[in-house]
Amino acid sequence: MRRDIQFLRGVAVLVVVFYHAGISGFKNGYLGVDIFFVISGFLITSIILRDLEGNRFSFNRFYMRRGKRLLPAVYCTLIFTSGLSYLFLTNSQWNDYLWQLTGSVTFTANMVLPFQVGYFDGAAEGKPLLHVWSLSLEEQYYLTLPLLLFLTSSKYRGKLLFAGFLLSALLCVVLVTFPYQYWRLPETYSDEWAFYLFPTRAWELLSGSIAAWWMLRRPEFAVPGLWKPAAMMVVFVLIPFSLDDVHPRADALLVVLATVVLVVGRDDWLPNARVINAIEKVGDWSYSLYLVHWPLFAFAYVGSLGQVPVLVKPLLVFTAFCLAWAQYRYVEQPFRYGWQRNAKVTWAWLAVATLLVFAIPLPAFITAHTPGDSRSQDFDKIRRPNYGLSERCDQDRSNFQVATVCRTSDQPRIAVWGDSIAMHLVPGLRAVPGVGDSLVQLTTSNCAPILDLAQIGARESWAQYCVAFNNKAIEYLRQSESVEHVILSAAFDDYFKVDAEMFVNGEITRSINPSLIIERIIETISAVRLAGKNPIIVSPPPTTGFDVGECLERKAMNLVVFDRQDCTIEYNDYRNINAAVIAALTEIEHSTGVKVLWLDELMCRNSRCATEVGGILLYRDKEHLSVDGSKHVIGLLDIKQYVGN
Repeated sequence: MRRDIQFLRGVAVLVVVFYHAGISGFKNGYLGVDIFFVISGFLITSIILRDLEGNRFSFNRFYMRRGKRLLPAVYCTLIFTSGLSYLFLTNSQWNDYLWQLTGSVTFTANMVLPFQVGYFDGAAEGKPLLHVWSLSLEEQYYLTLPLLLFLTSSKYRGKLLFAGFLLSALLCVVLVTFPYQYWRLPETYSDEWAFYLFPTRAWELLSGSIAAWWMLRRPEFAVPGLWKPAAMMVVFVLIPFSLDDVHPRADALLVVLATVVLVVGRDDWLPNARVINAIEKVGDWSYSLYLVHWPLFAFAYVGSLGQVPVLVKPLLVFTAFCLAWAQYRYVEQPFRYGWQRNAKVTWAWLAVATLLVFAIPLPAFITAHTPGDSRSQDFDKIRRPNYGLSERCDQDRSNFQVATVCRTSDQPRIAVWGDSIAMHLVPGLRAVPGVGDSLVQLTTSNCAPILDLAQIGARESWAQYCVAFNNKAIEYLRQSESVEHVILSAAFDDYFKVDAEMFVNGEITRSINPSLIIERIIETISAVRLAGKNPIIVSPPPTTGFDVGECLERKAMNLVVFDRQDCTIEYNDYRNINAAVIAALTEIEHSTGVKVLWLDELMCRNSRCATEVGGILLYRDKEHLSVDGSKHVIGLLDIKQYVGN
């Protein structure tokens, strides 16, 4: 095995692991997967083309070699991950996990995951088999490439690889660049699918394949002396610094091209230094390290309710290295070479492993599909999304409209304007006599009711939509003759984060002064008053960042919860963590005279904030009230004194 390729494997897996561990300086560590793709394409195409041109290629031998190389380690990882899942996963998480497991076994995980979560979403951290998407994509390449090359004459194989590269790269760039509404498809079908799916990521593997095809025809080809160190520097620079905020696009292309430069030509460019040799050794374990590290991080995430202590992460990395070495030594190597010594024993062990992969999660599968009335199964209902009047009231990027299901009267008196925090108030308002029969909901997720300002979040196009949505919402209020009161509510916390990117006056701005955000909220209140309406602000409920809804569910199901005796919220922690939002709303209340209804005054007593009252679970997740929780809290609010009858 070439030293430089093992070194690159070591670099790739290290940056991925350090990225997942949240280590500073590796914010783009996911680019390690792009390096893996190039290496895989290079190595597998070299094997296929050599055998084809030597008239010795065999599909049976090719796939047997792939199976011996890949299946034992992945089966071992799946077995232990499934076993640990009984200690960590809730019913809803088990349902997602079983789909992930099915995708992992059938190498279709990259087609399952877009329906569950985006790779960069916070919720992705709790998916134990999220990382298998890349292995599934590689396997799809291994299934496709040999057949295409076998059916193509030697003269046209290079052209086939180049054409595939161009088509795949073009499709990828188009889907991640242009907003999804161009395709009239749900949001995840554009950038998320471009990230996960084979047709849009094949160009990275094909770049390695092209390099392999070139080297077989130009074995004497040599890269100019300084090119390889320069290419390595490109990789090292792009790990901490981004040129593009969209992936996979410019950064991925540069890393792919740099990796191609590194794998072509001679392999003697690396110095014989201890650190290089150590990274090469990590390259030996890279497959197992990639497999085992993520389930550890995922279980730590769900067990700590999304708040993994900083000091725990290095311990997880160390554990991952130990497990990777053990799996490499006692699973990968024996199965890879054991066939030559005792094929019957090796086949027997593989058969047992295959059986365990399916047998261990079987009880969870049966339970998930068995009707019952236990409290644990009620959590599916308790923790369901709280959209307010209807899911349609979480308006997407289609044209602004107030659907019939998003109002309780043709002449509503009270408008609820804001993001998902505003949505979760609606069930409670709906239950108040004289209020619930005169509501209209103007809401969309991740978009606070602030005119001409929005958080960038995951993508700029969302911020542009948020600004447009709020402009249309205020225009609706201006034109409405029946609306008298406007309840504004939002999480607001993302707007006051250090280094948060904002979309202001049509431009992206980083680290804007909090006073500007307060000024824009005041201007929004003034606009509501100029429209002849009475503005009322409802604060977000107390939160400290941990998933309260999951804590309540995990405690009820006797699942692992690290370092937490109960699921209540410490009042001082809430005040400290949300100090910027509390200070901003207080200033707005004093300077404008607008009434701010503080939910913490209703929910907090004796230094703690309740999350469960009389059997009613108030939260569905870390910051949103459940439907019943909304009814309970708003019932305490006495909203009628602020909006009349």
